[in-house]
Amino acid sequence: MPLDFVAPAVTLGRSVSSRALPGKTGVPLILLIEDDPNDIFFFRRTLSKLGYHADVRVATSVGEAKRYMLNEGDFRDALYFRKPDLIVSDFKLAGDTALEFIRWLRSESHFAEIPVVMLSGAPSQMDPALFVGLTVKHFIRKTSDVAALGSNLQPLLP
Repeated sequence: MPLDFVAPAVTLGRSVSSRALPGKTGVPLILLIEDDPNDIFFFRRTLSKLGYHADVRVATSVGEAKRYMLNEGDFRDALYFRKPDLIVSDFKLAGDTALEFIRWLRSESHFAEIPVVMLSGAPSQMDPALFVGLTVKHFIRKTSDVAALGSNLQPLLP
């Protein structure tokens, strides 16, 4: 799967691409919280088709996302696993929802300003009222239409 990113993309703490140095300034870092490999690929492809260059890191669970943010476990290298400029999260993750992660994120003062975008394949499962007060920037329905996802996502990119 060729990826057109200028910076590394990481899944489960391991680099899958290394065309630029981690932590490179000027390249936004997006933490994608997603447990479906097809959706991870589609998200990266969408950014590529938009011509958007980003350092995309992937966490596949709420626990993994928290470890990333706290630089724990496989994510200990704070220079490589730096604080994201944007968090994009699937709403429904294996055995959990992103709601727990966002509540935790907003309770941590040094993460409170990071914008969060929610994705869902089943919008009926994602009640925006649950997120009141958690400053979720936008809710986007997952779609296989790159143009539609891109038009919703592009104004939110750092």
